[in-house]
Amino acid sequence: MNMKWQKLKKIACVGLALTMAAALVSGCGSDKKQAAGSGSGDGTEIVAYGVIDPQISAQQIIADKKGYFKEEGVNVTNKFVQSGGDISPLISGGEAQVSFESPYTDIAVAANGVGVKIVAPMADIGNTQCVVARKDSGIENAKDLEGKKVGMAAGSGVLIAIRNMCKEMGVDVNKIQFVTLSPSDQIAAMEHGDIDAMACWEPWVSNAQKSGGKLLFSGLKSYLGDKQGDVQWLSFYTTMQVTDQFLKAHPKDVEAMLRALKKATDFINENPDEAADIVAKELKLDKDQVKHIMAQNKYEMTFDDHFKKSCDDMAAFMYEMKNIPAKPEFNKYADPKELGKVDSSLVTVK
Repeated sequence: MNMKWQKLKKIACVGLALTMAAALVSGCGSDKKQAAGSGSGDGTEIVAYGVIDPQISAQQIIADKKGYFKEEGVNVTNKFVQSGGDISPLISGGEAQVSFESPYTDIAVAANGVGVKIVAPMADIGNTQCVVARKDSGIENAKDLEGKKVGMAAGSGVLIAIRNMCKEMGVDVNKIQFVTLSPSDQIAAMEHGDIDAMACWEPWVSNAQKSGGKLLFSGLKSYLGDKQGDVQWLSFYTTMQVTDQFLKAHPKDVEAMLRALKKATDFINENPDEAADIVAKELKLDKDQVKHIMAQNKYEMTFDDHFKKSCDDMAAFMYEMKNIPAKPEFNKYADPKELGKVDSSLVTVK
């Protein structure tokens, strides 16, 4: 997928696991590219990989442009790739020792034997994972989806939201016909009347609405005729992760980065328009669209039971979709210890 924005990215396929397996065969790389200092937060050179996506990389951009990294004594260079899927082989090969992506990536690499740890969630972007209906589809209420054709990329995590909606609303998910299509093809198919709805993420959701589509629900909000308001159908997080090797060698640098990212998170929430302008300029994206998308997200670094559950649900989903060979335990790819040193109130996971 073109992941200029996509992080579900991500959630697309067995091919990803194969890519990571190939990266594993090629070896685990050297620590020299990423860090050569004492790990004390005193200016060690760190390359932080991110994605051209304000949902994944907003905090690392703000922390850089507002000088928060420098304030905390870390010398961070941000490096952005087009697709979230591109980061997986970089982690597996040892090049991306510090990166920003999602639990999907962490679960996938951990399931393939790579030592990696989520050190903090960055944002819950479940509100941008949506189902949009064609304007003349006749879909108003939940059960109207039965018998309808819904376009969706293979293995997309938005399917979790659809399943949870069906369970809560008494809809038979087996009566929904899913058609495998890329995001751009979904919009075209809906306009041509080949499908009745599409299940996707931003910016394709906004683009579909501009073409007359009707937003039915997201992972966190429902606009269905028989269900309005907040829901808990899908929390999809973005995260900061580091390799086990980097965390062991440079825990103080990780801690310093997290302090800077906490400042960046607060800045986004307190100055949303300015933050969106900074992010749009850095990523060379449309300012209005960036503002719209960032406004849908919950930028917070709370490492709690809800975050753990969302990761466990994602791991189970990925295993069911045969995207991973086994379900790794949460503590195999997540460690909140350094975050707890920054702010103990952010870590409440049991």
